[in-house]
Amino acid sequence: MAGFAVGRLDEKGETMNRLTRWLIAILIFAPFAAHAHVGSPDVFFEGNVGPYPAHITIRMPTVVPGRAEISVHVDADQPVEVSFLPVFSQTAVSNAPPPDAGVPILGETNYYSGELWLMTFGAYSIQVQIHGAAGSGSIEIPVNSLATSQLPLPGYLGKILIALALVLVIGGIAVIVGAAREATVEPGATPTPRDRRKGWIAGSVTTLVFVVMIVGGNAWWKSEEKDFRKHLRGGAYPDITGKVRMDGPQRVLDLAIGNKAFEPDYSLSLLPDHGKLLHFFLIREDDEDAFAHIHPVRTGGKTFAVAVPPLPAGRYRMFCDLTFERTGLSFTAADTVEIPAAPETTATNITLAPDPDDSWAVYPAASVKQGNGTNLIYNLPSGGRVVWRAHPPLRVHQDAGLQFEIWDADGHAASLEPYMGMVSHAAVLRRDGSVFAHLHPSGNFSMAAQGFFQAKMNRESGDKTSGDGMAGMPGMEGMNMAGMDHSKMHHAMPHLTKDGVALISLPYEFPSAGDYRVWVQFKTGGQVQTAVFDASVAP
Repeated sequence: MAGFAVGRLDEKGETMNRLTRWLIAILIFAPFAAHAHVGSPDVFFEGNVGPYPAHITIRMPTVVPGRAEISVHVDADQPVEVSFLPVFSQTAVSNAPPPDAGVPILGETNYYSGELWLMTFGAYSIQVQIHGAAGSGSIEIPVNSLATSQLPLPGYLGKILIALALVLVIGGIAVIVGAAREATVEPGATPTPRDRRKGWIAGSVTTLVFVVMIVGGNAWWKSEEKDFRKHLRGGAYPDITGKVRMDGPQRVLDLAIGNKAFEPDYSLSLLPDHGKLLHFFLIREDDEDAFAHIHPVRTGGKTFAVAVPPLPAGRYRMFCDLTFERTGLSFTAADTVEIPAAPETTATNITLAPDPDDSWAVYPAASVKQGNGTNLIYNLPSGGRVVWRAHPPLRVHQDAGLQFEIWDADGHAASLEPYMGMVSHAAVLRRDGSVFAHLHPSGNFSMAAQGFFQAKMNRESGDKTSGDGMAGMPGMEGMNMAGMDHSKMHHAMPHLTKDGVALISLPYEFPSAGDYRVWVQFKTGGQVQTAVFDASVAP
């Protein structure tokens, strides 16, 4: 990624010499085993699976093929059965393997775990099925099967493999030479010159065969490594550049996405997520005291434009969530952009109208609170407040405890309204820019990708009551991919009020230690509000 150090690839290791590559090719028939977000590959879901409230965590492998580790905590009084089914975007559902049964975790109630092999690069859905006395339910959770690192080859292992190869090659030649020279010689007799000549000929042919195998193995290995590196995604993708131009009194941000990743005449084919092709975030660098969640519109095959909201001048980080239509793969593109000061004149006769769901916030750094053991309060400009409930010290790969109470200016539970089909949208950024995630109360996966797989499952299971199959899905009557309302899917506004409290709960685990900033967005009184908190995460 250009601009700043987001999502650097893990170490690739030293370049392997040809012989070592060949040796690895021989010894490793199963490839070396070793996610739209940056530096946050694991996937989380919280909501109802059929009649069962469930919390699901999917820990993604860093290589392909690799094993995804799945855990499911079901809130049910009676024991249930849990199973996992991997569905690949480019393969018919009928060709999917049988589901794997979840294994109960010893000492726990209705807590299950399992592992699934993701065998190739691309978009998968992990279908989690739950069966019990209350009935059955299933959920599609989309994941990206991509390599994020390439394991280095230790030097000592290379030397050992070279030595073993020499033993095999020399030993093999010796066996062939001996067999050709002495197979017909009587015990105790001395080989004749003709027998020796047969040995030399056999040895020469065998050596030639070994050379062809080494050269061919090296070529095969280089081809495999090239394909692996082609799918290696260590951070933001695809490339994105932005430039602000003045259009009369209006600041317009022009974006180009994928100029390096795709051919010049390629046109991005994208799935709408919450009715938007792009979810775009601007965060001012250094103090992170200005934030915007806006939605650019297409101006060309790979170009988009968006009106810059009233943000102060400065250098901003850009994060852009997008989901590809043909594959269901979702990514986050990232870079930085310089935004000039807004003109002093009032913007009239603008040529690019802002999206009605665009939102932004500018706040003093001192208003952002951080802590663990006590409630943290963020006072909203409207007079209301947001309380981040007290939580244990934050640690990597543990529940982040993102539960927020929303109170209005009169001290009553705020009346939350759907914001782009969800009760809340949130963003998480590690202060060094190496981690960015877009969260919802249902989880941190792409809703567009989930719709892609739900439509695929519905369509390929024989229900073709609509063009893309979505109209036949439970609760999705009359809808299609372009106009989908995510509030009608499995994650419909589950936490509006509870015990007289307007509560927003976001399932998430921080992927690495460090200092983070969290933006929580929700809608009340027809206005989108943004609360800001800081978090320090220990290893």
